[in-house]
Amino acid sequence: MKKALSKLFQLRQALDACEKDIGLDHLSEVERAVFSFITSNGNVTITSITKHPYFAKYSLSTIKRAVLALQNDGFIKSQRSETDAREMHLTHSI
Repeated sequence: MKKALSKLFQLRQALDACEKDIGLDHLSEVERAVFSFITSNGNVTITSITKHPYFAKYSLSTIKRAVLALQNDGFIKSQRSETDAREMHLTHSI
């Protein structure tokens, strides 16, 4: 158990260092999580983010605020879906 807990801290340190190298260290936890989700998946929408089990702990308004903040900071961009005008597809800009 102690070894697993030590490994967990090492992983947190490595993640922190990666986020700092990329320039994400000033973002909130949810903003970093949303950005990571967008960069790791294709055809991302706010709905697909909210339906993922990891984001169950966040409200829709929290996720929308995170997306807006990431757009304002230039980390992500949105483009209206060609098949459904109600959908906005999110992609990373960096």
